[in-house]
Amino acid sequence: MPGPEERVRVLHLLTNSLPHTQSGYSLRTHNILIGLRDRGIDSVALTRTGYPVMVGKPLCADVDVVDGIEYRRTLPTRLGMTPTERLEQEVDEALRIVREFRPHVLHATTDYRNALVAQAVSAATGIPWIFEVRGLMEQTWIASHPSEELRRRAARSEKVQRIVATEGDLVRTASSVVTLSRTMADVLVRRGVPADRIVLVPNGIDTALLRETMTPRQARAHVAADLPADTLAVGAVSALVDYEGFDTLLHAAAQIIHDDSLPRQVRDRLHVVLVGDGSAAPALAESARELGLADRILMPGRVPRSEARLWVQALDLVVVPRRDLDVSRTVTPQKPVEAMALGRPVVVSDLPALRETVTDAAGRVHGTLVPPDDPRALAEAVAEHLVGGAPPEGERAAARRAAQERTWPVLMARYELAYCGAVQKSFEENHDGE
Repeated sequence: MPGPEERVRVLHLLTNSLPHTQSGYSLRTHNILIGLRDRGIDSVALTRTGYPVMVGKPLCADVDVVDGIEYRRTLPTRLGMTPTERLEQEVDEALRIVREFRPHVLHATTDYRNALVAQAVSAATGIPWIFEVRGLMEQTWIASHPSEELRRRAARSEKVQRIVATEGDLVRTASSVVTLSRTMADVLVRRGVPADRIVLVPNGIDTALLRETMTPRQARAHVAADLPADTLAVGAVSALVDYEGFDTLLHAAAQIIHDDSLPRQVRDRLHVVLVGDGSAAPALAESARELGLADRILMPGRVPRSEARLWVQALDLVVVPRRDLDVSRTVTPQKPVEAMALGRPVVVSDLPALRETVTDAAGRVHGTLVPPDDPRALAEAVAEHLVGGAPPEGERAAARRAAQERTWPVLMARYELAYCGAVQKSFEENHDGE
């Protein structure tokens, strides 16, 4: 590690980044890099070979600077013809940065191809590396299949076996491993990673969210003026993909609207707001029409990063109805914690990773848990919130305190722990028997 007067330097190996990709992955990365900088740790980030040209940005620069964070690109004159050649090109670029930047640690982030680059650079230089596992690649791929039968076939495929074997080898080789949830850490332990080498760093939030006080009606005046003023808005700001389960929310909303036992002022005012885009968006729009919700749904598409929190504040209730799939059981979304920080009540599927997001350090749950894939149970939970009105200030304050445990400045200490652990493990291995 550096001397007492020297700042820690870290080279991050990424799949994608701002400003060309706005996703949960790229936003988490950016928040981490800002948080590390504020903690006195210097970073340079390098993205995969060919990015962002390969995602339709041919006029991109070799370097992008966003909020003072430097993102470098691996853009060779001739793109490698095979995956192996492209990995080698990224290794060469990373080694060039190592000679210039002289990092103390290499930090590879999902997926395993970034870890392969870190492993190769570490072997060539002796620099220790950590692997941040933000998701299990095979689970995400399995979940992308549209039917249960296709998902079962995918789970038995040779591709899944190869991914599990490769990632398993890499997490066992890395000097330290970071992951997002206890459920994912349990999977890594079963794959042979010692528990004491795993550092948990859940999705964090911007501390500024804790100071926001805008009401839903005030926020809607800024971003959704076409909604009636007295709307009761439920939904989320999210990627619109199948495993998020928003079709369950649409069926639940239809049940509420047609439930004569509920107050008319609830049934008539209910609107579903789904902000974002993704492969499931067309099917969700069609499902809304079939359910008679065409005039009760707002889908504005992807919004600028600066507007996302306003859209969350525009909701009376944030709903995260993820389906019961392996990927949903292990990957913790950021949406519930952001909603808690902004004083919005949350309803989430009762799955291990989601339960973890709404539970504080003392074990208190700050949200409503419902069985996944159950429109009736979700309808009952949503209706109960809407009939009861806004939660008492005491409940909102408790949820904000729970969210405060997961601000980025608080979580940055855990990365420093992971870096120190990686360096210590490398030192012990290199001086074994001395």
